[in-house]
Amino acid sequence: MQGENLLIVFALTELVACLTPGPAVLSVMSIGLTGSPRAVLAAIAGINVGNLIWYAMTGAGLLALARTAPELFVVLRWAGIVYLFWLGLQTWRSHLTLAASGQGSPIGAGRGFAGAVAVQLSNPKALVFFTVFLPPFIDLDRPMAPQIAVLAAIGVSMEVIALGMYGFLAWRLGKIAVFQGAERVIARVSGAILMAVAVAMALSRTA
Repeated sequence: MQGENLLIVFALTELVACLTPGPAVLSVMSIGLTGSPRAVLAAIAGINVGNLIWYAMTGAGLLALARTAPELFVVLRWAGIVYLFWLGLQTWRSHLTLAASGQGSPIGAGRGFAGAVAVQLSNPKALVFFTVFLPPFIDLDRPMAPQIAVLAAIGVSMEVIALGMYGFLAWRLGKIAVFQGAERVIARVSGAILMAVAVAMALSRTA
């Protein structure tokens, strides 16, 4: 699995991961509930500034690893496939919640941006996620830096789509109770897609 097909799979996987509720989703939804669309946009920008920092730091580490110890990079790539399957299984089995509480008064754009950056950079799972999530989608036979840049662009685009949907639905609806009936469906579908992608990548690597 190489080239454009690998990028399509990455985009699908990233979108599913972004749609799975976590700190970023709940943060943006909480801001949307305050009735501040500008703060929602600022929060989405803040989350993605945090993501770009993670991409830059992780990408630099992966570049160094690929140059000095390519065998370890291959091991890390397989670890990423295993992690992807585990993430899908955990998502399938999880009890997702889309409940979020908003403050009474609207949040300013500056506060929304700063808070979102802090949320994304302080997420303890982010380092593990970016470190093991990227290697399966990188081809060692091609220059790595352009690949990481393209993956980052795709990742940010998927994050904007997912967070924009959650944030503006929260803003328009004013409450998140309507989502509760869909929580199990989201968990099952998201988990199944992530596990299927992991299996497909494992098969392509062993072919």
